Amino acid sequence: MLRDKMLAVMEEVNSEAAERRELVQTIALALLSGSNLFILGAPGQAKSFVVNEFRKRITGAKQFERLLSRQTDEEALFGRLDLASLIPGAVPAQVLEQDGTYRMLRQELAQAAEDFRADSADNAAATRMQGLTEKLEQYRKGLSLLHGGTPMTITAGKIPDAHICFLDEIFSAPVAARQ
Repeated sequence: MLRDKMLAVMEEVNSEAAERRELVQTIALALLSGSNLFILGAPGQAKSFVVNEFRKRITGAKQFERLLSRQTDEEALFGRLDLASLIPGAVPAQVLEQDGTYRMLRQELAQAAEDFRADSADNAAATRMQGLTEKLEQYRKGLSLLHGGTPMTITAGKIPDAHICFLDEIFSAPVAARQ
């Protein structure tokens, strides 16, 4: 089944890019084996076009694409330091986003706030909201003891977060970004 899908994609891409059969096969092999692929060639040989045609046909994969230039810095490729992770007692946003219990408590608090807004005279809603706020704060303090002070990098949407990475014009990048 995977073989048939890949052959169909290869045929489609081959029909759109003349005389690039070898490149199409190489890209397919790299995708199937989970290997990196470095494509080097003169300008105007449809390298980027063929890669993009393959990428368009892959659903569900996180993709990262960047046209490199002299202004490209490491943060644009790999992410930036989460300054909150360096503050004592703070919890990095990445930890909060990934914690299911924290997200559940936030949703419960949001619902309690909606209930309170609908009927501000309802003391039960106010009490529930107060209790959830305290519970959320206690949980957050526990997370800060576990994760506080550990430097973290925000990598969402960057190379470490991607399944497929396409860096174009790599020789235009500054030396620091190529290392």
